[in-house]
Amino acid sequence: MASETSFDPFSDEALENPGAVYGALLAACPFHHQPAQADKPEFYVVSDHERIKTEILQDNPIWSFRFGNAMKDSISDVGFKSDGAFHAAFRQVVQRGLTAPAVRAWRSHIEAIADELIDRMVAMPAGRGNFHELFALPLPARMMCLMLGAPEADYLNYKRWSDALQFLTFGDPQPGSYETVLNEIYPHFTTLIEQRRALLAAAGVTEPDLSHLGTVLPDDFMSRGLVSKVEGRALTHEEVLNICLAFLTGGQETTTNLIGHLFRRLLEVPERWERLKAEPELIDNAVEESLRFDPPVLAHFRTSLTATEMEGHEIPERAKLMFSICGANRDPAAFEAPDEFRIDRPLPEARRHLSFGSGAHLCLGAPVARLEARIALERMIERLPNLRLLGVEGRVRTWMYWGHTDIDVAWN
Repeated sequence: MASETSFDPFSDEALENPGAVYGALLAACPFHHQPAQADKPEFYVVSDHERIKTEILQDNPIWSFRFGNAMKDSISDVGFKSDGAFHAAFRQVVQRGLTAPAVRAWRSHIEAIADELIDRMVAMPAGRGNFHELFALPLPARMMCLMLGAPEADYLNYKRWSDALQFLTFGDPQPGSYETVLNEIYPHFTTLIEQRRALLAAAGVTEPDLSHLGTVLPDDFMSRGLVSKVEGRALTHEEVLNICLAFLTGGQETTTNLIGHLFRRLLEVPERWERLKAEPELIDNAVEESLRFDPPVLAHFRTSLTATEMEGHEIPERAKLMFSICGANRDPAAFEAPDEFRIDRPLPEARRHLSFGSGAHLCLGAPVARLEARIALERMIERLPNLRLLGVEGRVRTWMYWGHTDIDVAWN
């Protein structure tokens, strides 16, 4: 640890080129103490791939998720924002609906949305536009609606809510601003939940179970929250809302950034795009390399429940520890030539990335995100083979997320 090391995740350089900045921190100081500043609290940073994977992200009794995954505390024991055995049990409510056959069944829905979006692009007379708005945003946002059971036509409003929540979670909002957004979101989802409860009541169902999915209730994850049990009891209304929030914030933003980065890196070096068209068997390699090289989430936080030690340094109770996903993904101990984007990086190596986390908090939506990215490449290669990059601007607002909101492309 070297407190002299300069690291500011809010700096212009870190926002514009996080791979270089987080990678430099790893090289200089795999464990870093960031003293408190006038407007930022004290925190610690670990960038070492092996330590993050085998220690921090396992079900470690020292490092808690209950206090949120941001720099500031947000205390809760509800739903996914919990630790230990309860967290594992709650995950099963959603995980049971994300088996390999269940994920494969979403392929036709993803393909249909992708083709509809490409149809609109083809119909544009100019033959150019913002790839983020035309494709990378609506594909995962609309799929999130379908999976959760929310009105697909409202996807832009859901994206607005998601952006606001992420900014307020990882930024420094005015007191009460987070609650203001939740006061919009909670009544909306409560109405949808109550509509499902009314369907159960009308059918005379007093003890719902998984057999009511696709029969009495639509087969979606909002309904799954109503018919599932955790530790032998039905989920509370607050826990069902937690599932809705998890889909709202986790089911679209990261995949939007993944798709945006994937196409940006392939198109900025035209030889990569040409090679992928010639060797479509490299699609999975390209997706995993994009996740490694440009993680949609740069870092997350855990909170120490007890005083502990790391690299000879005493860490007090209730300290904030940032685990640097971006840094770990550039670790030369895990990846050959980590600062190079290699479309043919071997899959076993590329998949060592930590962009979906690991262990007890591994992202449940990872298989769906990968499938959406794969289908995006398949359909674009087939239908818009002349796709080319004209420019990239407009970074996403939240510092812990990495993506662009203006990816100018042409396809004629």
